[in-house]
Amino acid sequence: MAVCVGTEEKHKTKKEKMEAKVTELSKMSEEMVVPILSRLSPKSLMRFKCVHKSWYNMINNPSFVDKHIMTCKRNNHSTSILCKRFILRDVSTEEKEIVYSLITFYNDNSGDEHITVEDIDIPISMGITTRGQFVGDELQGVLHIDRGHCHGIICLSDPWKIILWNPAIKEFKVLPQSCIPDANFNSVGLGYDPKSKDYKVVSIRQDEIGNEDDRIVIYPPRVEVYTLGTNSWREIRTDILEREVTNFWPEFFQLYFKGICYWMGREQRKEFLTLYAIVAGEDEWVRYVIIFFDTTNEVFDHILLPYSLYEQDAQYSDMHIVVWKETLALFGLYRIGGTDAYGLWVMDNLGSGKVSWTKQVTLEAVVGIKKDLEFWNSDEILMIATDGRIASYNISTKKINYLSIESMYPENTEAVDGGSVGNYTNFSLFSIAIDQP
Repeated sequence: MAVCVGTEEKHKTKKEKMEAKVTELSKMSEEMVVPILSRLSPKSLMRFKCVHKSWYNMINNPSFVDKHIMTCKRNNHSTSILCKRFILRDVSTEEKEIVYSLITFYNDNSGDEHITVEDIDIPISMGITTRGQFVGDELQGVLHIDRGHCHGIICLSDPWKIILWNPAIKEFKVLPQSCIPDANFNSVGLGYDPKSKDYKVVSIRQDEIGNEDDRIVIYPPRVEVYTLGTNSWREIRTDILEREVTNFWPEFFQLYFKGICYWMGREQRKEFLTLYAIVAGEDEWVRYVIIFFDTTNEVFDHILLPYSLYEQDAQYSDMHIVVWKETLALFGLYRIGGTDAYGLWVMDNLGSGKVSWTKQVTLEAVVGIKKDLEFWNSDEILMIATDGRIASYNISTKKINYLSIESMYPENTEAVDGGSVGNYTNFSLFSIAIDQP
């Protein structure tokens, strides 16, 4: 009889063994189950939601979601970057296609690294067109990956539609229409309010140019905030974005970091004598600035760039905000009276009201590189070459590693990484499709 039992045990399927373990877990108290489940991947937890109604409620609970995020951050040994690239789908017809690829860099305890690339399937119901966006070699309107993300939720947008997408659990949400639809779409940002424990989307909109007393007037930005918990938009005051003779414009969303959303923006004159002065750009832009938004208090403010970038002979392009060694930094290509170089300036005294900058890194421009896509892991830059190859450049060793993927349109290729929250696509458990409590 003992032999028969042993044989029976030996031939138990993996599924049966898993079911037995789940049955065992279901008998345990919530205090004992939470530490165990918080270590699992979102994919596994989605299956466990079906075990019991109490488990479903527990896994959807914001407190459990927060704990799961923190546990994954502590145990994370990989970094993922989501990259939107362009490929030739059919050589015979020259049909092109947009592909969203997940590039994951793994580090084991020995310091060895390996890389995987996975193309992500876009649900048809998301309404994102990946083919037919090309007329000849010209790329027509495509949803952009807004540079920042929040807790694994990615924001995709175009002038008509905003989508929240969680690739880890394959959920997405098309947001309701704007509450100020008469204004033009300008920029969008995504963040998390740590006080209300709710996600917010900030949409910057612009009214048409006006005429007042023979002057051309550019009105200040109008801002609306979408709250996931209420699934609705509301317009907020933007007094701080308007001064006596200038307006502040949040233009390119960068990232969410510790309760604050950051944009690269500009300070702009708001009155002109003629329309030609605006078209010709006569003194239109006063200076580039960083504009930030407190997700709890819902107020804006701005930070000046490093003083050297305001010098008369300073030129720079695609400056963006990154998280470097757990603090904010400014990174990009610049030139001040010499050759092109990459610079990294670290923001000091953040939150004190007296922000200053310390330059930490200067790098020569990399030959053959079209543009940098994303700064990640404190010492690596994801770049794309003029021939479309995607590579990672190490600023310490100055070595470049070409990956096994490429893109036909380097200038339109986009990427977003896990930033301060690590491997976002692997641990983001938060459900954006269900009604929030």
